Amino acid sequence: MNLLVLIVVIAGGAFFGYPLVNEDTGSECDALERIAVRSTLRAENGRPRPQEQLLGQFIQGLSKGQFAGVAVRNQYPDLPVAVGCTVLYWRALIDPESVRRQAARLRP
Repeated sequence: MNLLVLIVVIAGGAFFGYPLVNEDTGSECDALERIAVRSTLRAENGRPRPQEQLLGQFIQGLSKGQFAGVAVRNQYPDLPVAVGCTVLYWRALIDPESVRRQAARLRP
């Protein structure tokens, strides 16, 4: 029983801790914003253009995870925001193409 609890605690720590460490942020929603902006701005050659990179950094500097938090709260109202941001972070990490498709739907 103790081994099972230890495994669950370690898995939970890795699930919630990896986005914070990987993106060097203090919140799950800020990590989600960073990976979403980075995934969305990728050009065909895999690197963003300088003007898009500057715009992405500007957006991230203003929000600090607040935009992602509001979006998660609207999309998943019954889920805690930190959990929703973490789940969407992992989805963006595993399948960045889904983030690009979702962003393409938002463009005019």
